[in-house]
Amino acid sequence: MKIFSGTGSKELTKSICEILKKQQLKYSSTVMVDEEITPGKLKIDKFSDGEILPLFQESVRDHDVFFVQTTNSSDNIMETLLVIDAAKRAGCKSFTLVSPFQGYSRQDKTDHLRSSIGSKVLADILTTAGMNRIITIDFHASAIQGFYNVPVIHLNGNKIFIDYIKENHIEDLTIVAPDQGAVKRASDFCKAFPDSTFAMINKKRIKPNEIHSMELVGDVTGRNVVIVDDMADTLGTMCKAAELLMNKGAKSVRCIATHGVLSGKAFENLDKSVMTELLVSDTINPSKFMDDGFGTPVPLPNKLKYISCDNIIAKSIWGLVNKKSIHELNAI
Repeated sequence: MKIFSGTGSKELTKSICEILKKQQLKYSSTVMVDEEITPGKLKIDKFSDGEILPLFQESVRDHDVFFVQTTNSSDNIMETLLVIDAAKRAGCKSFTLVSPFQGYSRQDKTDHLRSSIGSKVLADILTTAGMNRIITIDFHASAIQGFYNVPVIHLNGNKIFIDYIKENHIEDLTIVAPDQGAVKRASDFCKAFPDSTFAMINKKRIKPNEIHSMELVGDVTGRNVVIVDDMADTLGTMCKAAELLMNKGAKSVRCIATHGVLSGKAFENLDKSVMTELLVSDTINPSKFMDDGFGTPVPLPNKLKYISCDNIIAKSIWGLVNKKSIHELNAI
């Protein structure tokens, strides 16, 4: 087994390898004991026009290659495709893409006349390039797994945040689904908190990132609310949902989102919101938010907290290599 990092997930890859080292020491009789678990040597060169050239600087022949790369941009997707091709041409035994956030997952069906299904296109080109397996966290729609003709290990993003909520000993807890699509995810989160109640928000959307109306189904009076979703983008919808819940009598509102896309006016919206805090994981590299685009550092909002997804990914890789049940590792 060899683990490599794409340009979009270097810090996460280092953290995953550190956890795997601890697992190696704990289970010294496993097949991983003879392997040095460190990020492999992979150089990503770029021509002056932006063309990408990946170069493996160590042999991968007859090795199981794990490549960690979030596919949240076109460059990251192209880089991933070229790395798959390079690994296959170098004789790797298998290629597993570890994509904490799989891009284009919002395009899982044709919601608009003559539109594309981006998640199906991405699945097709990855498998055609030679990917043998994918590990990812919280597709926007779980049915996207059916677009892949290779094994999909679809991890539960709720696992990332449950310990944090428990450690804060939040009483009078109500879990809220922000829309119909998040009901299963929020209901699943409730399993970890038997004393919690459940509510949902029914919303009507005009177009992407723009909501027409919202209504609450359930009671949040005097409750500490946690909104559970898979993605936080501009935060316009989430901030409106938090305001609605506070107006309905909630004591506090926290929001959880596996993937912190945080585009547009997300930080501005968060600062102005009534939310107590926003919890996101590092499926998308948080370091890119540390400057204003002109090289000037910008502090992250105080309400924003990152919790790493490294543990559930590392456990899944360990389970795969050692032929353990991933389902058991992933269950709440």
